[in-house]
Amino acid sequence: MSKLQVNNLVRTATFFQHAGISIVFVFMPIIGKGVTDSIFEIGLLIASFSFAQILSEIYFGRHSDKKGTRLKFIRIGFIGCAIAFGLHYFADDLTLLFLVRIAAGIASGIMIPAMIAYTYEANIDKKRAATVISFHALGWLAGITAAGIASDLRLIFIISAASFIIGLIFTIKELTNAHNFLPRLMPMLIET
Repeated sequence: MSKLQVNNLVRTATFFQHAGISIVFVFMPIIGKGVTDSIFEIGLLIASFSFAQILSEIYFGRHSDKKGTRLKFIRIGFIGCAIAFGLHYFADDLTLLFLVRIAAGIASGIMIPAMIAYTYEANIDKKRAATVISFHALGWLAGITAAGIASDLRLIFIISAASFIIGLIFTIKELTNAHNFLPRLMPMLIET
């Protein structure tokens, strides 16, 4: 498998990862307003995702670095995000929203450090890693646009979960194709 094919699979997975996150992010203040009148609680609700994500990235990023099994962490993150973002559909009170936002932050934090490290490691010449990272922003753009088009506070959760499932499919394709790519990669790494 060529470097370009690996990069395209990683780009696509990154795109769907960030589209899934951003589609929910757009409507979170409105959803929060539906369960509480407190602006402070809405702020905490929105911040809970980022707080959980930061802690999760630190913890799982270290484990991903130690174990070196990047795709495993990426795939677990996609599965966790599909479930957690899908569960937003059923969260109809403040407590449940806090729980699913924290779960979504944790699941997202599992895959992001592994995705960044995998992107760098999969690029032998390291020149194309930046183009993969740029798909984060493209995913955010697509997710925000999809949220606006959907304009439905429940439908966005289904679209978000579907986005993570599509991203997972690309990582599975990546995993099956990586077996063909890695044997060619190893001699190059040993020479360096």
